[in-house]
Amino acid sequence: MIIDVQTLHQRQAQGEAFLLIDVREFVDWQRATLPDAQHCNVYDYFIDDSSEPGLAVMAAEAATALQPMFTSYPGATPVFFEQQVGMRSPRGAWFAWLLQRDDALILDGGVEAWQAAGFDLTPGLGLSRTVAHPPAANARAWNRDVVCIREQVLTADGVTVINVDARRPSEFDGSFAHACCQRAGRIPHSQLLFWEDVVSDGHFRTAYDIEARATAAGLNKSAKLQVYCHRGARAATVWAALKLAGFAHVAVYVGSWHEWAEHPELPLLHGS
Repeated sequence: MIIDVQTLHQRQAQGEAFLLIDVREFVDWQRATLPDAQHCNVYDYFIDDSSEPGLAVMAAEAATALQPMFTSYPGATPVFFEQQVGMRSPRGAWFAWLLQRDDALILDGGVEAWQAAGFDLTPGLGLSRTVAHPPAANARAWNRDVVCIREQVLTADGVTVINVDARRPSEFDGSFAHACCQRAGRIPHSQLLFWEDVVSDGHFRTAYDIEARATAAGLNKSAKLQVYCHRGARAATVWAALKLAGFAHVAVYVGSWHEWAEHPELPLLHGS
């Protein structure tokens, strides 16, 4: 799931094929990126219906953006990167895993680590895509193990199925709400694992460190973990970190708090 810049560069030199996908802003990709990198905006996408039909639409829309890249580079391993590891590259890899490309990787350290290693950057040319709503193709198949519907989040028991909040502590306790959200708080049976606590200096923390932090947050490897944030991006970073640390049963609630807050019939909690 994770690859460092030295390993990527070495394997490229040995002739291994990689599809490099820059998920930063378009202008940043155009200005300077890894050689031969393509571009895809995976960050601005969100959904407001995390039902089974809603997730099928999301998978189709992700396929519309990413499948042309996969098709243009047959046999190449997708590698998603940004300036440093943040909210974007894990989300790109998560979309690829959703589309059953479980070989997709995240470049640890991103562009800054590539430059620090002394490797060249070039202007971005080639494909630029956006995961967006219309128009959408049909996704032939998608991986239900990496995503969960709203009903699964609602029925979590906090023991065998735990909701994992990747937002800030102030969002978790309800003292802060985004302007687009009508309600503040957290989903019941949630444990807080702040997304910034699984990364450090633009890199993922070690698997051992992430596991220790997850355990301290009340998570365990036998439970199914359902990660959410505001609109699904930070959740993908925590999803990738938990997978890196050996948590096998991890899914993302893509609608996240942005969807949950819009349903007054859904329960919420306040306080620490």
